[in-house]
Amino acid sequence: MGSNQPAGSQPTGSQPAGPQPAPGRTRRIVVGVDGSAPSKAALRWAIGQAVLTGATVHAVAAWEYPSLYGWFAPMVDDGFEQTARRTLSAEVNEVVGPERSVEVRESLVLGHAAEVLLEAAEDADLLVLGSRGRGTFARTLLGSVSTRCAVHGVCPVVIVRADGTASAPPPPEAAATAGEQAPGAVRTKDWQLSLHVVEDRDTTRVHAVLDADGNLLHSDALARRNPRDTPTPAVGDEFAVGRALVDLGHQLLRAGVHSATGPAEE
Repeated sequence: MGSNQPAGSQPTGSQPAGPQPAPGRTRRIVVGVDGSAPSKAALRWAIGQAVLTGATVHAVAAWEYPSLYGWFAPMVDDGFEQTARRTLSAEVNEVVGPERSVEVRESLVLGHAAEVLLEAAEDADLLVLGSRGRGTFARTLLGSVSTRCAVHGVCPVVIVRADGTASAPPPPEAAATAGEQAPGAVRTKDWQLSLHVVEDRDTTRVHAVLDADGNLLHSDALARRNPRDTPTPAVGDEFAVGRALVDLGHQLLRAGVHSATGPAEE
């Protein structure tokens, strides 16, 4: 018996109009996980969205070796990976609970968070991130994960704050105004480094000052010549200056980590 429904109309109870996944393809929502309160809020939001759309949730955590343990090479310790894996599983279990209303996959990947999430979301329908607070200095050094994902991602990006409210990331123009570099834009800065070198017989002393956009960092270092060596002042200069620069590098990294964990909101 033929249907009296007008041609082109949508049957009652069918899926609403809009982009639909290809036949045989399951919707997938990628969410960044790091154990923080905003991350948990993002995972809760992603679970709720997956319930509404029938999607699978892909919880992705990125981890890196801490760079502060060595200037020339990072410390290799399997404990960092194990800690990251426990954090990922604990957050998923806490948010999802024993009775999982949707399918949740877990992935732990070594690498920078933005790069890991962008790769994981290449064929996803949605990328969900928790809003993390970063100070201005850390944003300059590390960049904003949410902004990088919004600029370079191939799927929509949703930013969820710790209170559960969600929003789209700022457009590249607004990000550039707030201190982030828009794609294709070029920003230049002049950081002033001054070195005061004092050669006193067998000892070379250096006082270094780095002006990083108004943040002054100081370092003092010295080098001593072995009395049995032939006097060569330039060698002492190189060792003393090199040590001062290494110390300044450590201070920059510590300042970045401290600012990255500050209360300022992205």
